[in-house]
Amino acid sequence: MSEETTNNEGVTLSQSKRTSAHSELQAIQGHYFNITDSSGAPLAGLMVLLDRKERPVRAELHLHESTTGALYDQAVRQAQLLVTDRYYGPGQMPLIVLFARLAQDRIPVPLQPPPPQTGLPKWVRPAALALIALLVFGGLGWYLNDLFGGSSSSDASQSALVQTVEQPVAAESSAAPPVAEQPQGRIFEMNGLPVSVNALPLDLGQKVQLRPGIQGITLRTLAGATAGEVIGYLEPPTQATIINGPIWLQGNSDTIVWWFVRTDDGVEAWTPANTSEFTLLEPVP
Repeated sequence: MSEETTNNEGVTLSQSKRTSAHSELQAIQGHYFNITDSSGAPLAGLMVLLDRKERPVRAELHLHESTTGALYDQAVRQAQLLVTDRYYGPGQMPLIVLFARLAQDRIPVPLQPPPPQTGLPKWVRPAALALIALLVFGGLGWYLNDLFGGSSSSDASQSALVQTVEQPVAAESSAAPPVAEQPQGRIFEMNGLPVSVNALPLDLGQKVQLRPGIQGITLRTLAGATAGEVIGYLEPPTQATIINGPIWLQGNSDTIVWWFVRTDDGVEAWTPANTSEFTLLEPVP
């Protein structure tokens, strides 16, 4: 019998075998980031793989084969900082460094045609089902209320309704995002550290922005790479105004300068002006 023999459903055996085998495979979620140098030239690609609870389980840094020396160190450091700032989880996660050849092969892969359009928006079906369920359960409740009647049952139903409505509100208020508190008075803490090599001279009231090639830095409730909580990110083209600081903290090989800023969106938080390898913030011209 030929491998391509057609069964009763009009599908070849090879197709049915392939479909059943692929049905066992599950897609893995992941995030991809483009790592660049200070001028915006690409250095590497960072891929972070996630589990079903969107927790990171593995990170792969795909380096161009020409990325060596100081560029290699810069790409690896950027990848480490990005993973540390944006992801949470117990213990440590491996960062696998891979080298990619500049040459490439392009292999066309045929895609299946999209399913036929029904002519109705995607939200119509779930909305219709929700409306039918509301009518059915609403009518049933009305019938039971009329059947058993009594003001006591009505009061009890109203009390239960109030509790049902108030409970999500309380849960929502308890899950409010953290907010950085405005420091009292001018803060200037040098902590006995030398002047930073990579941080540019900045001062209160200055408008700052990210240097070209920097995709984003964290905004934290406290100064420090792991202090407090992350409450957002300063990403281009958003700018910020320095309203307090600085606090100098020890980095790997340079003093890290932290400023308390207010972004154009109104978020107030601590953010670093540099890393041990390169500058993050520059004054707006």
